[in-house]
Amino acid sequence: MKEVPEKHPEFDPETYTDPILEECYRIKAELSAQFKNLDEFFAYVRALEEEGKRNGVKYVPYDPSKRLPIEKSEDDD
Repeated sequence: MKEVPEKHPEFDPETYTDPILEECYRIKAELSAQFKNLDEFFAYVRALEEEGKRNGVKYVPYDPSKRLPIEKSEDDD
């Protein structure tokens, strides 16, 4: 379903910036500046997880068998 321009006359697609995407881009730039590659990033995350476990943080294991199936709606045809 397309939005008609009459509904939002103040909207300008040329200058619109999505704040959520801007935050994602900012975080991505920070991570790229801090870590040279994904291996370094995942090693950092693993170290944080281990430190959390030592400090008593409990992690719930992921059980894929308990995942609910996604129901297709009639609009997805």
